[in-house]
Amino acid sequence: MISAASASPTIEGLNAYTPERPLILLTDYPPDAAGGGAVILRDLLGPSEREKIVWVSPSRSSSRHASEQTSSNEVWLRAGSAGRGGRRSIGLDSTLWAGALAKEVQRIAVDRQARAVWIVAHGSAVAIAARLTRRRAWPIHLTVHDDPAFANALRSKRYLALVPWIERDFASALRRATSIDVIGEAMAVRYRNRYGVDSVVVHRGLQDGSIEPSPVYERRALRIGILGSTYSYEQLPVLGRSVEAASKRLGIPGEIVVMGKSHGERLKAEMAGKIEVEVTGHVDELAAVALLRGCFLLYLNYPFGRCDAVLRQTSFPTKLSTYIQASRPLLLHVPPDSSVMPLVGPDGYAKPWGTLNASDGSEILVELWRDSPNHRSRHFEAESVRLRYYDRSKNCRTLFQSLDALAP
Repeated sequence: MISAASASPTIEGLNAYTPERPLILLTDYPPDAAGGGAVILRDLLGPSEREKIVWVSPSRSSSRHASEQTSSNEVWLRAGSAGRGGRRSIGLDSTLWAGALAKEVQRIAVDRQARAVWIVAHGSAVAIAARLTRRRAWPIHLTVHDDPAFANALRSKRYLALVPWIERDFASALRRATSIDVIGEAMAVRYRNRYGVDSVVVHRGLQDGSIEPSPVYERRALRIGILGSTYSYEQLPVLGRSVEAASKRLGIPGEIVVMGKSHGERLKAEMAGKIEVEVTGHVDELAAVALLRGCFLLYLNYPFGRCDAVLRQTSFPTKLSTYIQASRPLLLHVPPDSSVMPLVGPDGYAKPWGTLNASDGSEILVELWRDSPNHRSRHFEAESVRLRYYDRSKNCRTLFQSLDALAP
């Protein structure tokens, strides 16, 4: 979806570790991945923290040849599907090769004289975490950004059949972990009630000064910006029809710009001759913010289906941290039970759209266009969101205290 534009300044942390006695970090994705989870980690870990961490993954680096060693602190696990000469398979690494991968992580921890292990519970790392926590060889901290069973696997045709096994491993890892951090309060409440575990909340970290004013919106077009995944295609044509209808009523062109991995090309084909759809593909965060600043509204959605309930209720979108840097108003196309609904307030910065009815959407768009404050910069409101969720010093302090407590 996005990649962090630059390294953040270091905040003193991970005092319990040294390069000689490091912390092992296990993720399903490689350290240079572009997804939201990797962005969160890279923004929280400054240079002094990274030198105390050995980052291991069963996924080969996305920017280096598979046979190359990334660095002494970035290790590609060879015991999984990719390391055995095949195509990377999360399913195989979560089942057939999970035990071998756990043994390889354990061997690396012994060789590096690691003091503790930190695991992001995503993909095959869930099954590996279940095996490592059962062995109790090291204190283990677990990070959860999306519920692996009910926010990810339940919504996937490929992994739907594995939901009971994924939840079994996830529950086992949670209950045996020394400490846990999650992406939001709703997730913390769910895991306390369902699994009987306590956790702390950690978001991405944005430093003070990240939010700057955007230019007054003077473009004579109803331009909507979309960054990253929209989870499915279903809501995009509804948005497209809403923009089409609203632009006709306002007598201005309708435009949608789609950045990152989404269904932009499909939407472009469907809306051809009705509105303009621009598809940029992947862009780094600095470029994304520049494009988003040129939009009237920024579109943030969660799906409406019953099987999507845990996702929208307990996850929290990393793209919001990019949206607020653009200082433009937000259009929230979400059901009322979504985790982002607290963004809606009297300041009008975030406008909710709680149906899949295109006519409802067009009414909201016309209303927002005719409300003059929506054409100005919304940097004050965006800064309030940064302080509420993304303040880097607060999130780093919360995470580092948990990690340091593993090996006092």
